[in-house]
Amino acid sequence: MTQAYSATGAAWQHGPGRVYDRLAKSLIAESPVSLEGRTVLDLGAGTGAATRAIQAAGGTPIAADLAIGMLQAIAPARPASAVADASALPFPDHSLDGVIAAFSLNHVGDPRQAMREAARVARPGSPLLVSAYAADDHHPVKDAVNAAAAELGWRADAWVDELRTTIMPVLATVENAERIVADAGIVTAEVRRVDVAFPDLVADDLVAWRMGMAQLAPFVAALTSAQRDGLRSRAAELLGAAAPLVRRCVVIAAVV
Repeated sequence: MTQAYSATGAAWQHGPGRVYDRLAKSLIAESPVSLEGRTVLDLGAGTGAATRAIQAAGGTPIAADLAIGMLQAIAPARPASAVADASALPFPDHSLDGVIAAFSLNHVGDPRQAMREAARVARPGSPLLVSAYAADDHHPVKDAVNAAAAELGWRADAWVDELRTTIMPVLATVENAERIVADAGIVTAEVRRVDVAFPDLVADDLVAWRMGMAQLAPFVAALTSAQRDGLRSRAAELLGAAAPLVRRCVVIAAVV
């Protein structure tokens, strides 16, 4: 999985970036503590959606991710960064002023340990914000792009099925997330559903979002220009007149 995300790099920002940038802003808005003047860890930073949101809120971000190719694609200004495992962060105890994990802890095998690590590196009274996709988060464009890619020979790697069936469900409901928070020893936290709408994204935008995801982007990059154009057209045809995108999320807003 890490290799696939690293290989995605800049392709992420051309498609999924439009979705994840807005999701990161929505997560930052849930913070129980102002980020202004704080040094905040963007845990699982990817191409910097939360990093930019932290900067916009007046904070100083440190971007951390296992996928170095994603970190290298952060723009416009690359922040301080570290190649880091969420389960064993390379930062001293109580050395940071907050931690943001935007749609990253739903990619790790043990989110309890990741939350313990986040709490360890944060100073007392610091915010910890975590977001994950809800169990009912879906849109027809996912199936449309997957089907169009499959017609060209794409097959999902084994890690994709493991992520969807085993790892992501752990944080996919409010009840599950509340149990994980309690198991991690975090006392002051609010867990709730947050839906984020994208009424401005048209079919081409939605197809670009899915084509830039890590499970597909390396395959798409290996296609010819004509094949990529055909994939976009075929996916749009299969999608048809779909409803506007709404991302359904579970958000944890804690003070550690």
